[in-house]
Amino acid sequence: MKNFTVEEINLMCCFNTSSRKRLIADMKSVTLNDMDGEIAELMYKTVQKLEAMTDAEFDELYIMPDSMMDD
Repeated sequence: MKNFTVEEINLMCCFNTSSRKRLIADMKSVTLNDMDGEIAELMYKTVQKLEAMTDAEFDELYIMPDSMMDD
């Protein structure tokens, strides 16, 4: 299972997380040239991790924005 950073999880929350394939498609639909360099790099690395994992591994992820998690 891939370890995602808090920033990667928060980024994924901005998209449709109903399935790994849908999330990847949504993230790839965004033009990287239209965003800040750090965000573009974060998006690219997150998509790479998502593509490297299986649907079963994705289903085990708990994807919720950091601000909504209990301390």
